[in-house]
Amino acid sequence: MTKYISKITAIFSLIAIASLTSCSNDDDAAPVAALTVEFTEVGHGGTPPHAHAGEDLHLEAEILAEAKIANVVIEIHSETDASAPEITAAYSDYNGLRNATFHKHVDIPATQPAGIYHLHLTVTDANGQTKTAESNLEILPAETDSSIAIEITELGHGTAGSFHTHVGEEMHVEGTITSEHAIATVVVEIHNESDATAPEIEQTYTNYAGQTNAEFHEHIAIPTNQPTGHYHFHITVTDDEGHSHTEEYELEIE
Repeated sequence: MTKYISKITAIFSLIAIASLTSCSNDDDAAPVAALTVEFTEVGHGGTPPHAHAGEDLHLEAEILAEAKIANVVIEIHSETDASAPEITAAYSDYNGLRNATFHKHVDIPATQPAGIYHLHLTVTDANGQTKTAESNLEILPAETDSSIAIEITELGHGTAGSFHTHVGEEMHVEGTITSEHAIATVVVEIHNESDATAPEIEQTYTNYAGQTNAEFHEHIAIPTNQPTGHYHFHITVTDDEGHSHTEEYELEIE
């Protein structure tokens, strides 16, 4: 009988030890690294956000990846029209960053069918964990009229194709804007396509509001600590009926 009780005691002891070991292993398990993705700007806004076929879709999002970003992928697909081509783009210039402001302009083909689409921004971290931000997106037909026209004649130094400026200086920008309807806003964005850590320079101007023919003339400060390199200069004009048009220029910051 004593031997029997001893065996029972030994069995319960082993179970208790195994249980404690299991709990200890659970406690020692590494916490899952945080990964979050959140859109802050999609297209021209609205409900749902919208963009026109034949133009760039402006996207911004905030990404936090404790284990560091390994890949970023954009997918845009129609929820109702299976024949509508899917738009995809992958970006590696955020790789290795823990915190990033995702900012890209995605080309929407002029032939893209109009309709309601679903937008996915998927981030994969170095541990293989993924997180997706989603948004509805309305793609409107390509604008065939020339209701808004923009021509930049001066951008820093040089001429179109070789525009350049220097850190720490005021960049002179000059051009003309013509619009069938009154201008509401003019937005300038300057961003580096290859260096995701380079701060974006953005300015919004309302002093041209109400005009249909405007001489655009501004000086934009280039910070002394702005990384040098190849940038894209976008100027977007929106009229008081919600139509918008963007022109893009290459810019070297030296």
